[in-house]
Amino acid sequence: MEEPSMDARTIGAEGRAGLEELLEQACSCLTCFGQDYVDAIAELQQLRDRLTSGTFRLAVLGQFKRGKSTLLNALLGQELLPTDILPVTAIPTFIFSSEAVSAEVVFAAEATPPIRFSADSGLSLGDFLNRYVTEAGNPNNQLGVARVEIGHPAPILRQGVVLIDTPGIGSTHRHNTEVAYQVLPQCDAALFLVSPDPPITEMELDYLKEIKACLPRTFFLLNKIDNLTEQERVASINFLAEQLRPLCQALPQVIAVSARAGLQARLNEDLSAWKKSGMSQVENSLIDFFASEKKQVFHESLQRKIHDQIHHIRLRLQLSLNALMLPEGELKQKIEQFRRALPEIDREKQIAEDILSGDHDRVVAVLNREINEVRSRAKKSILEPVEVHLRTIDDTEELERVCRQALLEEIPLYFAPAMRKVEEAIRQEAVSLLQLHQQRCDELIERVRQVAAELFSIPYRAPFAGQALLAFEVPGWSSQLFISDMDPIGQKISRRFFTRKYRHKKTVKRLRQEALKLIGLNVEQISWALRKGVDESFRKYRVQLDEQLEKTIYATKQAMEIALDKNKSLVTESSGLEIRLSKAINTLDGLVSKED
Repeated sequence: MEEPSMDARTIGAEGRAGLEELLEQACSCLTCFGQDYVDAIAELQQLRDRLTSGTFRLAVLGQFKRGKSTLLNALLGQELLPTDILPVTAIPTFIFSSEAVSAEVVFAAEATPPIRFSADSGLSLGDFLNRYVTEAGNPNNQLGVARVEIGHPAPILRQGVVLIDTPGIGSTHRHNTEVAYQVLPQCDAALFLVSPDPPITEMELDYLKEIKACLPRTFFLLNKIDNLTEQERVASINFLAEQLRPLCQALPQVIAVSARAGLQARLNEDLSAWKKSGMSQVENSLIDFFASEKKQVFHESLQRKIHDQIHHIRLRLQLSLNALMLPEGELKQKIEQFRRALPEIDREKQIAEDILSGDHDRVVAVLNREINEVRSRAKKSILEPVEVHLRTIDDTEELERVCRQALLEEIPLYFAPAMRKVEEAIRQEAVSLLQLHQQRCDELIERVRQVAAELFSIPYRAPFAGQALLAFEVPGWSSQLFISDMDPIGQKISRRFFTRKYRHKKTVKRLRQEALKLIGLNVEQISWALRKGVDESFRKYRVQLDEQLEKTIYATKQAMEIALDKNKSLVTESSGLEIRLSKAINTLDGLVSKED
């Protein structure tokens, strides 16, 4: 477990009331500017809503199959969340305190009403959850589920805590990794779960870097110690701690647990086994944390977002104030200098878009290569069994029937895993490239702010965190694979007019052509769906760059032009704006000076 930062202690002393007042005063000091800062006020109000809710969100994070759902089940004392030997959790699941167990599925589309679990439906809660949160029940999230909310009477939830079960990173389902990253901004702290076999991976360490950037507190758990000797357990803990040291600036505490043994102990009400599993230490550590540090960490988590937004607002205000104080001629000169800097930024944007286009072509090339391999393997996997029948069965009606049955069996058997394999390869390639583009996008947007800040001699502070990543989306292909519609009735008719040898020869030729055609149709179905997903995801990223950059440029130019408009107007009006700007800046400076 990490030590609390000094910032966390400072903010904790201020408390919720202080942050509420900070947001209230920040919004209040902007109202005098009318429509010019409506967007900024709306973003501050969203942060205030998050603070008002007051719920502390503790997520269980890590690689797939590390035992995250089992760990949560152990903490809850019930086999509630689905677990399996294969990757299961596909949807983030939020578990909050309730007098009785309940569940509600919330969909991404606002027009789709939530679905609530009912015991009268004939389904168990486990079966209900399987339909929506697992890959088996909801592959690729075809149902468009945003999250699942579960109410539970577990004592650990009664302190205003929401536990979050997340999809694991690194599974064959790449979208699970994306969701695992996207849920981070919604969390306040994390239980980071690893296991000794395999040891912590490079992907997990990269994920942990993102966690550390977003969350002020992380607990480290080593799960699945059941089959380790004492010597192996100590060695595994020491190895993990050393791997984590560079990210934690110190040797972190690692708690060794067996979530599976802990769950069984809770179900059997075996206190001795509960302690032996290590879960007692996890539970006690969390209880102590909730009692002594939860508010501090919650405030620090939210403070990062608040201060980013306030500093962006302050930059706009300071731009207007500095611009207003310049003579009209010099102000016009500064505005012109900013405008002359925009083509360079636009060139950088064009370079980013060119790189994005090249990355798109690289992903498409990977897709084409994978598709060609699928086609080649399909011919071997599907046609070879068919060829055996074509060489050994003389009766044409029987040959038609047997070949149809063989294709009926072989096509789904081959193409279902082939679809998943190609999708995973494309996701890995696309997401790695799109993440780099996201970084370029963030840097370019910050460049606009830096240019304006330097032009008007305003100190510049980089934000704590970048924008949330967009998802790489793949439209679901039809589960109805193309199957042969060969009809042996035609053989009965042709028997009246052609010899057996001629009929057999023509049938063999036609069956080969039909089999190749079916392979081609199914391959093209995979190719089309994935190509559509690649094109749409890259298009969204390009639109995102345009929208965010234009929004930043517009807000920056507007801050200057407000001053130019007032500069041309009456002196008294200009003086009034100067006073309001100065007052707003001083208010924001006073609000954040204690934490900065």
